[in-house]
Formats: sequence, C-alpha cells, structure tokens
Amino acid sequence: LRAGVHPGLLPGGRRVADPAERAEVEAAWGPVPAEPGRDARAILEAAARRELDVLFLVGVDPLRDHPDAALARRALQNVRVKVLVDARLDPALEPFVDCVLPAAPFLEKDGHYTDWEGRGQRLRPVRDPIGLARPDWEIFAGLAVACGEDLGFETLDELRAEAGPLLAPRPAPPLDDPGPVERPARGDGLVLFTYPLLVDEGRLVDDAQELTRALGDEAFLEVHPEDAARLGLGDGRPARVRTAEGVAELPVRVSDGVAPGAAFVPFTAPGFAANVLLSGAFRAEATVEPIRGEEPAAAPEDAAAGGGG
Repeated sequence: LRAGVHPGLLPGGRRVADPAERAEVEAAWGPVPAEPGRDARAILEAAARRELDVLFLVGVDPLRDHPDAALARRALQNVRVKVLVDARLDPALEPFVDCVLPAAPFLEKDGHYTDWEGRGQRLRPVRDPIGLARPDWEIFAGLAVACGEDLGFETLDELRAEAGPLLAPRPAPPLDDPGPVERPARGDGLVLFTYPLLVDEGRLVDDAQELTRALGDEAFLEVHPEDAARLGLGDGRPARVRTAEGVAELPVRVSDGVAPGAAFVPFTAPGFAANVLLSGAFRAEATVEPIRGEEPAAAPEDAAAGGGG
C-alpha cells in the first residue's frame, strides 16, 4: 500500500483519482493514468476472457493464492503467454508457465521491508544470488530496456533517490465510508469462511518439514456445538461441505471458538485448498452434512480398555 501496489493508489498511499495527489507523483514520473487499474480478480477475469496477451506472475501463484480456483485456472489456460518472476517454480504452476525469470529470494538481495504499522526495515543480502537469479528491480529494468524503454534508473541507489521522497511519511487521507457490508444469506446452511493458518501449505514454509510436523494442522471443518447438534455432526467424524463452486469431505471439529451459523476451514492444508469452494471472496454460503457409515478410528488405549468384559 505504501509503495502504491494497489489499483487505486500511487506511491506514498496517494489516491489515483485525486488530482492534487496524482500531481505530486507526476512531478517525478510525468503523466500517469487518472483511472484506477485492475485488482487481482479483474486481471484474472480479463485473462479468462482472452483480453490479455501476456500475464506476468510476480511472486504469486493464482492457483494457490486466489480465492477462486476455477477462475485462476481459466485465466492461465486462456492467456497466450505466461511469465513467472519468482524464486522457484511450483509444480502445480509449471504446466501453465511459458517463461520463468528467476528472482533472488530475500536473503540474496538488498532492500527494505515495511510492516503493517508502516515501519521500514533495511534488509541486506547474506550471499550473492545463485545462477541467473537477479533482484526484482534488475529484472524489471532489463525488461524495460528490452522493450525499448527506460525506467529512469540503473542502480539501486538511483532507485532509492527517486522513490525516497515519494514514500516519505505523509498525513493519511480520510477513509471513504464503505457503506453497509453485504452478508451472504444463510438459509438452512452455514456461512463458510477461511483464512491462512500460521503454519500451513503456504509458500513461506515450503520444505520446512520440522516446523510443519510440530505446528501444522491437517484439513478440518470447525463448527459450533449448536450447529453440530442441529446437523448431526460428530467431533472427529467426516462431513461433506458443499458450496456453489465445489464440494469437500473433511473431519469435523466441534468448538465454541466459532460463532453459531458459521463454519471455518483453513485456506490451505495438506491435500486441501479452500479456494475450490470459493468464488472470489473468502466466505461462501455452504451446506454441511454428515457422511454416514464412517466412525473415527479408536485410539489404541481405548481399544485395549474395551477388550475386557
């Protein structure tokens, strides 16, 4: 947000649609579009409609990250050229990608990170990039030259000199009133919602087997005791959750940590991706039913205790 990587923002959090704030950036960059750009979903929708010839995937895997797996797959199938800029190529994404530009991971490049509170932290490389990998800014500068253009800098110091004044702290503009929140109709089902757990199948814990074994969770469906009783769901027993987009079979967790009328699934877990149940939002209307005829496996001590009599 601070860097302006948002369809409605420019560097420093300046609003694209505000002429005065846009003029501050134009003083350094020259003319910029006055209309907001596309967000991630709009980009994928344009790709799915074959309105884009080339799709750059910069540190993102829409098959894994976007909350609509079907849309992500259509987008990748319908764009003629897909270019991935990343430190690694995910096996699931490999069949769709035409070109990979290897980017240096964070341990191999100089730069800054900004946390959610706006604090900037300097990052210095612990080693040089391996092979043909380059820092992201070098990749984009090289692409610009290949296209016959010039981004206006050739070194990271030149980039910082240009970006520093644009990213300097400034008073935050007043927030627009978003209006009433549209909530899905419940009917007889549950409002399914999801978010990533701290340790899951996400990219930042790839190959961290010990961490995953210690803190990782298998896929599950969490419901409130009232809903479990109403729907005939048992703790640890399998259930079928169905949305307009898809269906999944998951073991149930009965917990008062989730509100009545809601159900939670982790966004990614071993063998499960919640985006197959979603259509662009991280929530959906769902029906849940028990899968009959399957009982949870008894623990060894329970089996031993039941062997007498």
